[in-house]
Amino acid sequence: MRRRGAVRSVALGAAALLVSGLLGACSGSNEGGGAPKLRGEITFGVLAPLSGDLAERGQDLVDGAQLAAAELNDQGGVLGRQVKVVVEDGGCTPATGEQGATGLAAKKVVGMVGGLCEDAAVAAAKAVAATGTPFLVSSARADRLIEAGLPSAFPMEATVYQEALAAVHWMAYRSAQQVAVLDDGSPAAQRLSGLVTDRLKADSLPVTRQSTDDPDLAKLAGTVTAAKADFVYWTGAAEPGGRLVSALRQAGYTGNFMASSESDSPKFLQAAGAAAEDAFLTTAAGPKLLPAAADWTARFKDRYRRDPGRDAMQAYDALRALAQAVRQAGDTAPSKVVDNIPRLEDFTTFTGVLRFAADHSLTYDNYVIAQVRGGTFTLASKLRTD
Repeated sequence: MRRRGAVRSVALGAAALLVSGLLGACSGSNEGGGAPKLRGEITFGVLAPLSGDLAERGQDLVDGAQLAAAELNDQGGVLGRQVKVVVEDGGCTPATGEQGATGLAAKKVVGMVGGLCEDAAVAAAKAVAATGTPFLVSSARADRLIEAGLPSAFPMEATVYQEALAAVHWMAYRSAQQVAVLDDGSPAAQRLSGLVTDRLKADSLPVTRQSTDDPDLAKLAGTVTAAKADFVYWTGAAEPGGRLVSALRQAGYTGNFMASSESDSPKFLQAAGAAAEDAFLTTAAGPKLLPAAADWTARFKDRYRRDPGRDAMQAYDALRALAQAVRQAGDTAPSKVVDNIPRLEDFTTFTGVLRFAADHSLTYDNYVIAQVRGGTFTLASKLRTD
């Protein structure tokens, strides 16, 4: 009897050890404690230009995505698995975009982030549409992606119409009485100036619009002041925009001046000089304008020894959003991940809640108002309540 009892005790002890070991494996625990041991991998793809004039921005985008992956792994991964990032050069042409996206799809990525140039991003999204691979387009403008109606592509940038609404909202906030909308004749500038003008007319606010590809700035400034405009909105390129505000101030104009996101550039500040002071800008929010991004900026700088750009911030948020969609789906099947992207639960970025409309445009756009203070762009308004 003692022998049978001893055997039974040994058997029970062995069984207990086996169960304990299985539970430990399932929970990812390890004897040393600390972060759980992740088992297996979930691979996300990053598409960015890695050569040419935009290589620096492309690397910024890649670094932002890699930081997100590292932090996700520190927090236990996704579905208990290690997050891995693979990168392809998406270039800035349709051909390179398609080639890069096809390369990522061949590596069986669960989803893609990136896309800096509009032509390349649209081609990349079309290339993976048949596979259903979710693609959060972090940097390219949204309009053409939305017009293409691609079911698995979700732009993280706002539309031109949303920029127009942001501009008109700020004009109303500043109590504009007579608005002059000016552009440089380029298609993009004309589209934005037209949308703003139409919106102002719909709101019964007096507005004049002028489009010219070779403006006589002194004459243009005189026209604006003669019309008694108290708010000028420029939708053209940065350098002539800077020269325009300088000419306006020299002509005695004392009203509000605002430029579009095209002028979010040192070229605007350099061309305007001291006349840029207090000028406004409608622009997509970046880490330098967002106090909420300060801690993240410090973590990025600690890892990469430089300040992050806006492409890094957008890619960081995009990869986190993909990971959240995988968690909600409880699966890595592309169709299930895509289904969960429009239904992200309480997911916030540095600009607020991330939510997509039925056409995959942002429900809450990421435009803010910047203001030149002390020769640099500062945040004037987030255009939303917190």
